[in-house]
Amino acid sequence: MSGDLDFLLLHGMSTDEISRLMEHNGFTLEQIVESAKRIVERGDSLSPDAQTWGEPVPFDTVQTPDFPVDALPAPVAAFVEALAESTQTPPEMAGILSLGVLAAALQSKYTVQITPDWKEPLSLYAVAVAPPGERKSAVISALTAPVSEYEAEQRELEAGEIAQNETERDLLEKALMAAKTGAVKGKGNFEAKKQEALDLSAQLATFTELHPFRLLADDTTPEKLVDLMDQQGGSITVCSAEGGVFDAIAGRYDRSGNFDVYLKGHSGDSITVDRIGRKPNHIPHPRLTMILTIQPSVLHGLMDNSTFRGRGLCGRFLYSICKSKVGRREVSPAPIPGKVRSDYRQFVHKILSAQGSVVVQLSPDADEIRKEYQGFVEAKLGNEWEHMRDWGGKLVGAMVRIAALLHLSSFSADVPVSAETMAGATSIAEFLGAHAMAAYQMMGGDEVQEEARYILKRVVSEGKTKLTRSELTRLCRGKFQKADDMAPAINELSDRGYIRRLEDDVGYNNRKQVFYEINPSTLGK
Repeated sequence: MSGDLDFLLLHGMSTDEISRLMEHNGFTLEQIVESAKRIVERGDSLSPDAQTWGEPVPFDTVQTPDFPVDALPAPVAAFVEALAESTQTPPEMAGILSLGVLAAALQSKYTVQITPDWKEPLSLYAVAVAPPGERKSAVISALTAPVSEYEAEQRELEAGEIAQNETERDLLEKALMAAKTGAVKGKGNFEAKKQEALDLSAQLATFTELHPFRLLADDTTPEKLVDLMDQQGGSITVCSAEGGVFDAIAGRYDRSGNFDVYLKGHSGDSITVDRIGRKPNHIPHPRLTMILTIQPSVLHGLMDNSTFRGRGLCGRFLYSICKSKVGRREVSPAPIPGKVRSDYRQFVHKILSAQGSVVVQLSPDADEIRKEYQGFVEAKLGNEWEHMRDWGGKLVGAMVRIAALLHLSSFSADVPVSAETMAGATSIAEFLGAHAMAAYQMMGGDEVQEEARYILKRVVSEGKTKLTRSELTRLCRGKFQKADDMAPAINELSDRGYIRRLEDDVGYNNRKQVFYEINPSTLGK
């Protein structure tokens, strides 16, 4: 306790100011010290008289870590690094999308068991967020090229069989129609024609219709997506370099916004759809992965859709907020080495060719790491992640899915996930946690920060360099009922260096009058 007090006094805060904050504002000494340390880290003094204004910390500035490329399988890691260099894009763009490629290849074949009552499918919703002109299309195309190539090869191999299947069904349908017509019009023996029609109906009812092999889909309606999944055994991957997929999710074609497929495709819950005049869909174990690149403006719009947030869609995405390299890009970067590209292609084809449908287990050591990290996440959910519980509550499941994908890329499903692999997945989860905080801030998921933005906007519109607390309350009365409701947001603005609190002995009986001084740079002065 004395150490905290010494820190405050050493950096210019008076004992009177400390007492005022504790007695009149209700702050604990620990809270004052935590805020003071952030102010000192910015290079400011704690003494109001001694403070000089620095540049405020922007709201959209969050310190995000680099993607742990070393945690990826070796051929993928080498390709991600080479692709980032070749396209002059940040590694976190290719890094997050490469996880989607692993999920696209393996989601239909495996699940991972965490406890006897907890299994996870291996679907992932991977999204890289970057402004226009960041070569998102080039990155997503390079990463998914082996998948598209494998898809085309399989379609070519199955083309003859599918053509025969279509012909067989067509003949059955025409034969059934002829048998019905013959029975109705009395051509030939009625009972014979009736039995023939019944036999043909039974054959059509059990007829297995084959469809061209698909792994990837782009911009499509939720209804068409369900059809595609049904045709492909329940599994498909939506891959898009544009944000239009969110228009489809929201209901671009059907304003009711039916997006159950996006919720159930991630969780693996059964999908059953009955539609008038169309064949029903029943998918007992759906698997949907998404590999997306979007612009920040799309991300900003996600939180505006209360249904997205309320039904847990925002919490299913694994976000990567990419640092821009525009203005610092090399003009003639090194191309991707031929061997690196070839090794990556062979690796993707290998995991796409994997057979079987089995459950992956965690080793005891891997499960201990999972438990420890789950406890760490649980503590965050009651603290700094409180505003994004919908996302944080799914992080451990996502981490275990990633661990299983990393494991299956190198080992048989008969071997349990090792502690080393789980540690790698944990490092990716740490990356994802920081980037989710940045994403939710951009989306407006942090209520305190949104309130702080509102106050700042009102302050700027007023144009004054100093406001009394009463003036500030009147400015923001449209959003806050009383001054105390504004305290958390004002503290946020103060911590970021937009405003600072002052007191003067003025007014009736020389009572303390609270003022807020505005950073001149905020007002463009």
